[in-house]
Amino acid sequence: MEEQGDCILTFSSYEEYVKSKITPADLFYIEDEELVFDIFSLGLQSRGVLSCEDFNSTYQKKKKESLKKAEERKADVEQYDINSLTDHTMNFFYAINCHLHFCEENKICSILFIRYVNKNQSEISSYIDVNSEKVRKKINQKKYIYASKNDLAYFNWHNNYSCTNNSENFEMVVNKQVGLLFKYTRGGKYFILNPVRRETKIRLSDNISEGRASVGLSPGEGEKMISLCDGVERVELRDENYLQCILYALRV
Repeated sequence: MEEQGDCILTFSSYEEYVKSKITPADLFYIEDEELVFDIFSLGLQSRGVLSCEDFNSTYQKKKKESLKKAEERKADVEQYDINSLTDHTMNFFYAINCHLHFCEENKICSILFIRYVNKNQSEISSYIDVNSEKVRKKINQKKYIYASKNDLAYFNWHNNYSCTNNSENFEMVVNKQVGLLFKYTRGGKYFILNPVRRETKIRLSDNISEGRASVGLSPGEGEKMISLCDGVERVELRDENYLQCILYALRV
């Protein structure tokens, strides 16, 4: 009965269902079509034919399940509101999923900052690209996210080790004037995560690469001024797994 339930909604009536079960061989041996229909309507388990009562109960059950799934799919689409990106009452997993959702729709780019004490009692902090396979995998498994030396920026405050890495979505830049810069690769926007005054600008020549002033610039390009984006939104989440947990979003 359960195997048939998956396709039972394709029939508009019990009569249509029964007729689909009657074969030419049945009509050959029992020439009366109405009699064949009456026999089948009693339910033939050997042929996998449901009785009228079983058909109706299974039909109603599957219809309710189908409507429930449709509502769940609708809820999945509507459950995230872009205006709730800075809602500090969101729990960790909902917040990450919300940011991931709008990253995948190319409406924002997002960075997660975490600070915590690891099992060696070292304080660790990290900046992580939210729109990454690392984050998706952890969130799908309902697991918390912790730092890696492959993150955008990694700091171990116990031994003063730090490193930075580019990702698919961001380039990391160290600037003499403002410190750590993030460049969104798709739009070429530069921004920092601390609040900035409107129209704050930096010089390309102040960017540092591998401990040296940026190289490979055309004559005069080093004096080029770049405006920093000032629309970074910030929400701090409260979670016992972290000393500090902040999500940053820039609408693109």
